[in-house]
Amino acid sequence: SSDVVIVTAGLPRKPGMSRDDLLATNAKIMKDVCAGIKEHSPNAVVIVVSNPLDAMAYVAIKELGFPRERVIGMAGVLDSARFRSFVAEECNVSVKDIQAFVLGGHGDTMV
Repeated sequence: SSDVVIVTAGLPRKPGMSRDDLLATNAKIMKDVCAGIKEHSPNAVVIVVSNPLDAMAYVAIKELGFPRERVIGMAGVLDSARFRSFVAEECNVSVKDIQAFVLGGHGDTMV
């Protein structure tokens, strides 16, 4: 039994493929993974990193039946860190000197 489970399962997005194109396939994978989590770690906190993130976190919440505070979708921090890195590189400054945040769902519409 695990205290924390980090789910990264899913197929990668291919060039030209939208995150929505991954939804059906990765939702099936997420359902299978959740069945294993329920069986082997029913008290775990689950951190979802699979894409499309928002949809996969929702699938996990529904499949697991765990309280919402035990299923966490991890996207915004990573996207914000990437954005800060890109801005720092473009401005030729240290990433420590950049404060920036990405808003919205993880995907093509985030700001």
